Amino acid sequence: MYSDLYKAWKSEKSNSLPQPLPEELYHRTIMYLRGLDEELATTDRHTIQGRLLVKEKEVTDRLLHELMQARLQKIVSAAQNHAHIQTTSLTENESKSLAKIEQTVSSLDQPPSKLDETGLIVVRILEDLPEIVGVDLRIYGPFKKEDVASLPEPNARALEKQGAAKAIEVKDFPKCG
Repeated sequence: MYSDLYKAWKSEKSNSLPQPLPEELYHRTIMYLRGLDEELATTDRHTIQGRLLVKEKEVTDRLLHELMQARLQKIVSAAQNHAHIQTTSLTENESKSLAKIEQTVSSLDQPPSKLDETGLIVVRILEDLPEIVGVDLRIYGPFKKEDVASLPEPNARALEKQGAAKAIEVKDFPKCG
């Protein structure tokens, strides 16, 4: 088991894309670590055998963590760069994670929908408020009590429901100039 983990770790460290893993490697490694824990529970850690078991557990933990971290970094990087990864090289959970990451990245690539002037509501702020992020992904505020602001309608309505703002009716003014 340890040799399979070491080979997978070494292969992962020397390649830029996730490498195929031996069948059930993560599950077998976790079972192996549990076995080491059980053996350590009945072994004196001050003996040579005890110290070797502690070291074996530490090294196995480190290899597993580094393997998983390297694979995760490759998956995230590939998703950000829209690079293709062979899903046959991924575990089932990694494939699901890749799909979620790709979905998130593609939604970030889409420009936020623009609200036109009619999507803004003028409100009077009823209490001091910190900065808020509008549905248009713009930063509004911070606000002091009695400030007047134009906010996207969903944000303005939410502040109204919280009792932190009140909509103001704005009448058309003649244009200057």
